[in-house]
Amino acid sequence: MSEKINAGTEKETLSLKGEVVKTYEYGDYMILIYKIIPDASSPLQEFYMATLDDTTTEVAWGVGASIEDALENAAQIYDSTPPFNDDDFNLFRRALEALENGEE
Repeated sequence: MSEKINAGTEKETLSLKGEVVKTYEYGDYMILIYKIIPDASSPLQEFYMATLDDTTTEVAWGVGASIEDALENAAQIYDSTPPFNDDDFNLFRRALEALENGEE
């Protein structure tokens, strides 16, 4: 995947590549971890993005410098976003626990 993203001015454009490096499946839901790689001329460093795919849509929830950071960021945002904050159904937390326990 390669996307051109407007970086704030008409002249600035960044080219980013993303590849799925880890997945966690929970029934009809999937947590995907992307490694995002900016082009060589970009001031950005590589980072990771955690998304939730429910078979109809895929939404980015968190980013970080590592897979663990991206999952933790996503879990915190998920917990603080209504209506999700009333539910202990946080698949990002489950994926983070699996990662920390060395599970695939």
